[in-house]
Amino acid sequence: MITGRKIPYLALSLFFAALWLLLLFLTPPERTLRTVLRWVFAHGSLTQSSVYVFLIAALLAAGYLLGNAKLETWIHVMAVVAFGLWVLGFLISMLPAKIAWGVLVDFGEPRTQMTLRVIAVGVVFLVLAWWINQPKFTAIAIIAFAFILLFLVRSTSLIRHPANPVGESPDRILPLIYSGIVLAAVLASLSLTAWLTHRKLDA
Repeated sequence: MITGRKIPYLALSLFFAALWLLLLFLTPPERTLRTVLRWVFAHGSLTQSSVYVFLIAALLAAGYLLGNAKLETWIHVMAVVAFGLWVLGFLISMLPAKIAWGVLVDFGEPRTQMTLRVIAVGVVFLVLAWWINQPKFTAIAIIAFAFILLFLVRSTSLIRHPANPVGESPDRILPLIYSGIVLAAVLASLSLTAWLTHRKLDA
Protein backbone atom coordinates (compact mmCIF):
# COMPACT_ATOMS: atom_id res chain seq x y z
CA MET A 1 0.00 0.00 0.00
CA ILE A 2 1.36 3.42 -0.98
CA THR A 3 1.19 5.99 1.79
CA GLY A 4 1.19 9.75 1.34
CA ARG A 5 4.81 9.94 2.43
CA LYS A 6 5.92 7.55 -0.34
CA ILE A 7 4.38 9.58 -3.14
CA PRO A 8 7.16 11.44 -5.01
CA TYR A 9 5.69 14.89 -4.48
CA LEU A 10 8.87 16.73 -5.48
CA ALA A 11 9.07 14.80 -8.74
CA LEU A 12 5.39 15.51 -9.38
CA SER A 13 5.83 19.22 -8.74
CA LEU A 14 8.79 19.34 -11.14
CA PHE A 15 6.83 17.36 -13.75
CA PHE A 16 3.83 19.68 -13.61
CA ALA A 17 6.09 22.75 -13.62
CA ALA A 18 7.81 21.38 -16.75
CA LEU A 19 4.38 20.72 -18.29
CA TRP A 20 3.41 24.32 -17.52
CA LEU A 21 6.50 25.56 -19.34
CA LEU A 22 5.96 23.18 -22.26
CA LEU A 23 2.36 24.29 -22.77
CA LEU A 24 3.48 27.92 -22.67
CA PHE A 25 6.11 27.18 -25.30
CA LEU A 26 3.52 25.39 -27.47
CA THR A 27 1.06 28.31 -27.26
CA PRO A 28 0.70 29.60 -30.85
CA PRO A 29 1.26 33.30 -31.54
CA GLU A 30 -1.91 35.39 -31.40
CA ARG A 31 -2.86 37.84 -34.17
CA THR A 32 -2.38 40.96 -32.02
CA LEU A 33 -0.09 39.96 -29.17
CA ARG A 34 2.06 37.55 -31.18
CA THR A 35 4.39 35.53 -28.93
CA VAL A 36 3.84 37.98 -26.05
CA LEU A 37 0.67 35.96 -25.48
CA ARG A 38 2.85 33.33 -23.78
CA TRP A 39 3.84 35.86 -21.13
CA VAL A 40 0.22 36.92 -20.74
CA PHE A 41 -0.74 33.25 -20.26
CA ALA A 42 2.10 32.80 -17.74
CA HIS A 43 0.94 35.81 -15.72
CA GLY A 44 -2.74 34.93 -15.95
CA SER A 45 -2.30 31.27 -15.10
CA LEU A 46 -0.22 31.97 -11.99
CA THR A 47 -2.62 34.64 -10.76
CA GLN A 48 -5.66 32.46 -11.37
CA SER A 49 -3.97 29.44 -9.81
CA SER A 50 -3.13 31.51 -6.75
CA VAL A 51 -6.83 32.22 -6.21
CA TYR A 52 -7.69 28.52 -6.57
CA VAL A 53 -4.95 27.42 -4.16
CA PHE A 54 -6.00 30.08 -1.63
CA LEU A 55 -9.58 28.77 -1.81
CA ILE A 56 -8.34 25.20 -1.27
CA ALA A 57 -6.32 26.46 1.71
CA ALA A 58 -9.49 28.11 3.03
CA LEU A 59 -11.38 24.82 2.79
CA LEU A 60 -8.59 23.03 4.66
CA ALA A 61 -8.56 25.82 7.24
CA ALA A 62 -12.29 25.28 7.76
CA GLY A 63 -11.58 21.57 8.22
CA TYR A 64 -8.97 22.42 10.83
CA LEU A 65 -11.40 24.67 12.72
CA LEU A 66 -13.93 21.83 12.64
CA GLY A 67 -11.50 19.57 14.48
CA ASN A 68 -9.02 18.04 12.02
CA ALA A 69 -5.74 18.98 13.73
CA LYS A 70 -3.67 17.18 11.06
CA LEU A 71 -4.41 20.02 8.63
CA GLU A 72 -2.52 22.65 10.64
CA THR A 73 0.79 22.36 8.79
CA TRP A 74 -0.96 21.96 5.43
CA ILE A 75 -2.81 25.26 5.67
CA HIS A 76 0.33 27.15 6.71
CA VAL A 77 2.38 25.85 3.80
CA MET A 78 -0.41 26.11 1.24
CA ALA A 79 -1.10 29.73 2.10
CA VAL A 80 2.56 30.62 1.61
CA VAL A 81 2.69 28.76 -1.73
CA ALA A 82 -0.49 30.51 -2.90
CA PHE A 83 0.92 33.89 -1.91
CA GLY A 84 4.15 33.09 -3.75
CA LEU A 85 2.12 32.30 -6.88
CA TRP A 86 0.39 35.68 -6.67
CA VAL A 87 3.69 37.57 -6.31
CA LEU A 88 5.31 35.59 -9.13
CA GLY A 89 2.32 36.25 -11.37
CA PHE A 90 2.67 39.98 -10.70
CA LEU A 91 6.40 39.96 -11.46
CA ILE A 92 5.86 38.12 -14.75
CA SER A 93 3.12 40.62 -15.70
CA MET A 94 5.74 43.36 -15.92
CA LEU A 95 7.08 42.15 -19.28
CA PRO A 96 3.78 42.14 -21.22
CA ALA A 97 2.85 45.42 -19.46
CA LYS A 98 6.07 47.00 -20.69
CA ILE A 99 5.47 45.78 -24.24
CA ALA A 100 1.76 46.63 -24.37
CA TRP A 101 1.60 49.80 -22.27
CA GLY A 102 5.19 51.03 -22.15
CA VAL A 103 5.56 50.72 -18.35
CA LEU A 104 6.54 47.85 -16.09
CA VAL A 105 3.84 48.74 -13.56
CA ASP A 106 0.81 50.79 -14.56
CA PHE A 107 -0.25 52.32 -11.24
CA GLY A 108 -3.28 53.90 -12.91
CA GLU A 109 -4.77 50.49 -13.76
CA PRO A 110 -7.27 49.34 -11.07
CA ARG A 111 -6.23 45.71 -11.51
CA THR A 112 -2.61 46.65 -10.81
CA GLN A 113 -3.64 48.62 -7.72
CA MET A 114 -5.64 45.64 -6.51
CA THR A 115 -2.70 43.28 -7.11
CA LEU A 116 -0.36 45.47 -5.05
CA ARG A 117 -2.92 45.81 -2.25
CA VAL A 118 -3.30 42.03 -2.10
CA ILE A 119 0.48 41.67 -1.81
CA ALA A 120 0.63 44.27 0.97
CA VAL A 121 -2.29 42.74 2.89
CA GLY A 122 -0.87 39.26 2.35
CA VAL A 123 2.44 40.28 3.89
CA VAL A 124 0.58 41.72 6.89
CA PHE A 125 -1.44 38.51 7.30
CA LEU A 126 1.67 36.33 7.09
CA VAL A 127 3.57 38.46 9.62
CA LEU A 128 0.62 38.52 12.02
CA ALA A 129 0.14 34.75 11.74
CA TRP A 130 3.85 34.20 12.47
CA TRP A 131 3.86 36.70 15.36
CA ILE A 132 0.64 35.59 17.06
CA ASN A 133 1.50 31.93 16.41
CA GLN A 134 -2.00 30.62 17.10
CA PRO A 135 -3.23 27.97 14.62
CA LYS A 136 -6.88 28.98 14.98
CA PHE A 137 -6.05 32.62 14.22
CA THR A 138 -4.04 31.50 11.17
CA ALA A 139 -6.93 29.35 9.93
CA ILE A 140 -9.43 32.20 10.33
CA ALA A 141 -7.03 34.62 8.65
CA ILE A 142 -6.60 32.28 5.66
CA ILE A 143 -10.36 31.94 5.24
CA ALA A 144 -10.87 35.70 5.48
CA PHE A 145 -8.01 36.47 3.09
CA ALA A 146 -9.18 33.92 0.51
CA PHE A 147 -12.67 35.39 0.31
CA ILE A 148 -11.38 38.97 0.31
CA LEU A 149 -9.11 38.00 -2.59
CA LEU A 150 -11.97 36.36 -4.48
CA PHE A 151 -14.17 39.43 -3.97
CA LEU A 152 -11.46 41.83 -5.16
CA VAL A 153 -10.65 39.75 -8.25
CA ARG A 154 -14.32 39.65 -9.25
CA SER A 155 -15.20 43.26 -8.43
CA THR A 156 -12.15 45.28 -9.51
CA SER A 157 -12.82 47.44 -12.56
CA LEU A 158 -10.62 47.46 -15.66
CA ILE A 159 -9.24 50.24 -17.85
CA ARG A 160 -6.53 48.89 -20.13
CA HIS A 161 -6.43 45.35 -18.78
CA PRO A 162 -8.63 43.09 -20.98
CA ALA A 163 -11.53 41.44 -19.17
CA ASN A 164 -11.12 38.07 -20.83
CA PRO A 165 -8.19 37.96 -23.28
CA VAL A 166 -8.55 34.21 -23.77
CA GLY A 167 -12.30 34.14 -24.29
CA GLU A 168 -12.18 37.17 -26.60
CA SER A 169 -9.77 35.45 -28.99
CA PRO A 170 -11.27 33.95 -32.19
CA ASP A 171 -8.80 31.07 -31.95
CA ARG A 172 -10.67 28.18 -30.33
CA ILE A 173 -7.55 26.24 -29.34
CA LEU A 174 -6.23 29.01 -27.08
CA PRO A 175 -8.83 28.49 -24.29
CA LEU A 176 -7.96 24.77 -24.24
CA ILE A 177 -4.24 25.45 -23.99
CA TYR A 178 -4.78 28.08 -21.32
CA SER A 179 -6.94 25.71 -19.27
CA GLY A 180 -4.13 23.13 -19.44
CA ILE A 181 -1.60 25.76 -18.33
CA VAL A 182 -3.75 26.74 -15.34
CA LEU A 183 -4.31 23.10 -14.40
CA ALA A 184 -0.57 22.38 -14.59
CA ALA A 185 0.16 25.37 -12.36
CA VAL A 186 -2.41 24.27 -9.77
CA LEU A 187 -1.15 20.68 -9.72
CA ALA A 188 2.48 21.83 -9.47
CA SER A 189 1.52 24.09 -6.54
CA LEU A 190 -0.38 21.36 -4.71
CA SER A 191 2.45 18.86 -5.23
CA LEU A 192 4.97 21.41 -3.97
CA THR A 193 2.74 22.06 -0.95
CA ALA A 194 2.61 18.35 -0.19
CA TRP A 195 6.39 17.99 -0.48
CA LEU A 196 7.10 20.99 1.74
CA THR A 197 4.48 19.89 4.28
CA HIS A 198 5.92 16.39 4.63
CA ARG A 199 9.43 17.81 4.93
CA LYS A 200 8.21 20.09 7.73
CA LEU A 201 6.42 17.24 9.48
CA ASP A 202 9.49 15.00 9.23
CA ALA A 203 11.88 17.69 10.52
